[in-house]
Amino acid sequence: MKGILDILLEFVLVYAFVFILYFLLFVMKKTRYNKNMVPVEFYYLVSIYKIDKKKINYKKFIYATAFINSFIIVFTYMIISKLLHKWIWQLLLGIVIIALLIVICYGLLGRYYQKKGMKKNV
Repeated sequence: MKGILDILLEFVLVYAFVFILYFLLFVMKKTRYNKNMVPVEFYYLVSIYKIDKKKINYKKFIYATAFINSFIIVFTYMIISKLLHKWIWQLLLGIVIIALLIVICYGLLGRYYQKKGMKKNV
């Protein structure tokens, strides 16, 4: 039981550190909508889930991507650092986990926006 609590505490601490770092480096720069500086995640949701660009609150979207990207980074770090010891296996599994988490997490965000009625009227 103590091992699980140690892992959860490490997850929370690392998540807080990564989120603050991500917030300072990326979110502070992108809080205003600029047509030429839109993140890739925005285009991914618009193209895959047919979300209307004008209906999305851009500032809330940037904060949501900060939470999601921080989670993806920390979850991947925790899995590969706790389970594997050889760097080649860590690299290979890390790439697979990152790809899966991007598809899953942004899929959930895209479905959330669709349910909120932000789908394009085609």
